[in-house]
Amino acid sequence: MRIKLKRELREAFALPKPKGRDAFLAAIPYPKLSYSEFVFSQIGYIRKKIWIISGIILLGAIGTVCVIPESGVMLVWITSAFVPFLAMATAAEIHRSNIFGMSEIEAGCRFALPRIVGARMLITGICNFVVIASVTIIAGIFSPFGIVRSALYILTPYVSVCGISLVIFDRAERENGAYLSAAVALGVSIVGVLGCERGFYGERLADTFMITVCAAGILLAAYQMKKICNSAALNM
Repeated sequence: MRIKLKRELREAFALPKPKGRDAFLAAIPYPKLSYSEFVFSQIGYIRKKIWIISGIILLGAIGTVCVIPESGVMLVWITSAFVPFLAMATAAEIHRSNIFGMSEIEAGCRFALPRIVGARMLITGICNFVVIASVTIIAGIFSPFGIVRSALYILTPYVSVCGISLVIFDRAERENGAYLSAAVALGVSIVGVLGCERGFYGERLADTFMITVCAAGILLAAYQMKKICNSAALNM
């Protein structure tokens, strides 16, 4: 009896489906913006530290080659020491809505939270790809490692720190996430420096270790990004 009463009450107070809603919304005079235009508009909202760190890495690589042309190994060392901080800044940029408690507000915008997060991932991903690819090509030409090994040694600290930082920002409190992520980036940077000084790079064991860590970092970062997008969609 109670179940029947609940069903009848739900049917009695059910709201009718809106008629002509799509036509009404389409007729509202507001500036229409395509998704590509929206992505370009978001470039100005990316924090400056992303561009600064990217510029430092790229200009540092070019400067090292110009000043000391035979220092190819040093170029790989310098780049692998700096890319963890680029990964940390990228992870913080992707998680910026949660860090500053803006998820609920951005979920109600015209371009809602999933698209905003997706735009940040796309912009920072393209920027970081251009920087890392450029430095890898330079290092591959001027170092004895070649392009493939240089890419492995530069990409491994980046993806590993990116994956770990995304986990930290997802689980840690807002105040502690940045400090923990910075500690991880500093630790990976120091490990890379020590590995270079001890001649670890270039050995078969180093290649196997780097491939394993790089694959794990890519999987972890991809999983966390998917989780962020799913969480943003649920917040709408």
